[in-house]
Amino acid sequence: MIGCYVFEGMAECAWWRTLDELERALDEGESRAVANAYSSLVAELVRAGHASLAVAAAEALCSGEEVLARRDGSLPSGLRRAALLDLGLLRTRLDRDWQALAQAATGRELAPLQELAPPGDLESWASGVLGEEPEALLDALLGRYRACGTGLLARHGAFRWRGGRLEGLERPARDRLEELVGLERQLERLTGNVERFLAGAPVLHTLLYGPRGSGKSTAVRSLLARYRGDGLRLVEVGPESLGELPELAEALRGSPHRFLAFIDDLAFESGDSGYRPLKTLLEGSLVERPGNVLLVATSNRRHLVRESLADRPMPENDDVHAWDTTNERLALSDRFGLLVTFPPADQRHYLVMVRELARFRGIEAADGRLDGEAIRFAEWGNGYSGRTARQFVDTLS
Repeated sequence: MIGCYVFEGMAECAWWRTLDELERALDEGESRAVANAYSSLVAELVRAGHASLAVAAAEALCSGEEVLARRDGSLPSGLRRAALLDLGLLRTRLDRDWQALAQAATGRELAPLQELAPPGDLESWASGVLGEEPEALLDALLGRYRACGTGLLARHGAFRWRGGRLEGLERPARDRLEELVGLERQLERLTGNVERFLAGAPVLHTLLYGPRGSGKSTAVRSLLARYRGDGLRLVEVGPESLGELPELAEALRGSPHRFLAFIDDLAFESGDSGYRPLKTLLEGSLVERPGNVLLVATSNRRHLVRESLADRPMPENDDVHAWDTTNERLALSDRFGLLVTFPPADQRHYLVMVRELARFRGIEAADGRLDGEAIRFAEWGNGYSGRTARQFVDTLS
């Protein structure tokens, strides 16, 4: 196998290894081995959804190499030379007419190595850049890393932080802000903060508070569809991973993208100290907070830590600073600079949401009949809320 010095991800690609086998078979003049390797190469490109060898190479390169992408300035001369050797090897391989060579070795017609998949985002980039000399290609790659990130961060818009690592979500939820009816004021405050965040202006960590089904989570998920093209990315953080928030922030530091760290249904039981990493991210520590990470949480509670009467300091309590401890827990929500309150829905608002959602989805029905069915659906189900309105319209769809 012909290895790579810097672009190790290339050597890990199945199509690259198959290309090694084809090259070896051609050198040895084994026609059956050539035919088998060539067939495997076509199959690997089709399986991975690559339109051609050039597109496969472009995707492998644009996924990026952390060793190159994490450097803010110019590359050390030795590292640059190693990268140029890799790109020179790649150019040599892409310039060969593998189909013609394999057909000459086997004496029969073989499938082409082009147009094996629909055109993708990288096809025009690949055709315009991969023909450049290694120096120009390397500079183009470094520019793309700075603009688009590398690895998972370049391939996905939504992620889940779990077990100390990022997982890219292949099929993120496709909610849209337009489907949130009657929440214009709340959405204006939320999107205004996000737009300032994308512009690099000072912003506020955000808490969306309101009853269940009022549209809080949908509002956050919908931000990805609206702002992904502007560099926004969404990272879901489960309650079991709150202690890893500082590690998440460090993992995202330096990326060209802007990340919303999304915590859904945030709440703590009395005596739970799991809020402390959250407090650290909100208030900061000796380590500078990354400017490309914004925390957005939703909660059904205005005060995030559950409190009972028994938790309140009593005269016989030997903790002389007991009220300080209680106030620290109760003031956690105050550390979010922006609090957006989502109101509960009454019957009138619920019916407005049903009508607007039905219209948005192209469902035609007489208002009187639609209202009656919607009210029965709510009364037999979960009551009046935005979630119930969406569920009802889903049944109509």
